[in-house]
Amino acid sequence: LGLAPTVAASAQEFKIYAQHPRLLLSSQRLRLLQRERERNSMRWEQLELLITGKARMPEPGFALALYYRVSGDTEAGLGAVQWALGPAGDLRQLALVFDWCQPLLDEQQSRALALKLQQGIQQAPRAKTVAEIRSRVLAAVALADHVPKISELTLQSVVQQWWNSQIIPALKSGKNALSRDDLYPLVEILHALRDNLEMDLREPLPAFFKQLPLDLLISYYPAAYPAGENEYRIPAGKLGEPDLRRAALCRAAELAMLAYDPNALETQYLQG
Repeated sequence: LGLAPTVAASAQEFKIYAQHPRLLLSSQRLRLLQRERERNSMRWEQLELLITGKARMPEPGFALALYYRVSGDTEAGLGAVQWALGPAGDLRQLALVFDWCQPLLDEQQSRALALKLQQGIQQAPRAKTVAEIRSRVLAAVALADHVPKISELTLQSVVQQWWNSQIIPALKSGKNALSRDDLYPLVEILHALRDNLEMDLREPLPAFFKQLPLDLLISYYPAAYPAGENEYRIPAGKLGEPDLRRAALCRAAELAMLAYDPNALETQYLQG
């Protein structure tokens, strides 16, 4: 048996030179979100209502930092910074706040939050779940110009030891190495690496990623599930009450896939 193709990268290729924000909010994506605000789209109005109404958010750092970055609302941004400097321990959200709220951080706050991110990376050197690995990737990208050596080694380890040595061979052999719940964190990894390193982890697995949107489509129950605030498409799973949070996150993952490759017919079909 031949060896599975891998994502080729030298140590030099894990250096990041992009300015903040460098996580998920490319200049093009940020402009699109700002246009949503300008035309008062329903999605923006919903977010604005939640933020201005001081609603309890499941991901407060993410929500406040996103609102600040799109609207320029300093109060929201400072709220995100305050949340991040407190007892919060969600490495993913900490990385997003650090990256998106850089203009609001003074030198002391920047050092404190950078140290918190560095400790989060070092305390989870053997992260196993895709979500844990995603959080380490986002933290490493956010810290690229603060602790470059740690950033480069972390990203190199994820690509070469996890993706190349574990995930690619497993998927090539037909093993179910990625669950549906892994999809959203995986797409965040894809975005972070391509946006900052011009590295596409999908390249060694074209057939898998071409088929993936269609596999996702046929895994839903045929009928939508009506809930108080929306109708949900429910992914097949264990018997019992539908998990609406899981359904929403699965939908978010598919939208993130579309953002990553908007020209793929399979992803467009899934979106439709």
